[in-house]
Amino acid sequence: MWSDIFSALKAMDFKRLNEILAGVDVLTLLKNPWVIAVTIIISVVLIIRHMEKTLVTLLSIPALLVIFQKTIQDTSSLEVSLQKLLIFVGGLVVIAAVNIYFHVVR
Repeated sequence: MWSDIFSALKAMDFKRLNEILAGVDVLTLLKNPWVIAVTIIISVVLIIRHMEKTLVTLLSIPALLVIFQKTIQDTSSLEVSLQKLLIFVGGLVVIAAVNIYFHVVR
């Protein structure tokens, strides 16, 4: 998988890169023990160094990917149900509110 991603990036073939990334199941990737271990190590290092803003941003990216994959992906623009759209927008609002709080208010 990684070699395909790097080769698509080197060739600047964004259509192929989009196809590769669309085939990746983010939930199974996040359940991988190596990904969990690396995330925990990075989180501990960021907490120790008092870099909470970076930690919030780092953890927001997979959250956005999970919300997108659970709600919007694999549907055409006309097939999105109201419930899925509300979950997607609500998740985006919550993630944006947390990021705004840590980056602006605090």
